[in-house]
Amino acid sequence: QYTLDQSPSFLSIQERTHADLNCTYQKKTFYNFVWFKQEPGKGLVSFQKEEADKNFKELLGKETVYSVFHISASHPGDSATYFCALHCSTLQAPAACPTTPSWAS
Repeated sequence: QYTLDQSPSFLSIQERTHADLNCTYQKKTFYNFVWFKQEPGKGLVSFQKEEADKNFKELLGKETVYSVFHISASHPGDSATYFCALHCSTLQAPAACPTTPSWAS
């Protein structure tokens, strides 16, 4: 079973303040976190660590992997639904990658 937990499930903040979106995965494997943003009426836009390094942190715990997507100095364009997902690295461990994606929102 591949389970992601994302928190908070709903967040409302004042303009020009910051927020952290958290995603946790309960197993250490060859996975990378990917964050998606979906503005009302639009498609998903992905943010991978390399593309959003200043906003994106991954932390390894003893049994858990954490990802934090940080929004600093928020503005109206940040208003959206955010999703975290896991991307299995087939280059690192092809046999360990499941065939179905795991999502959280």
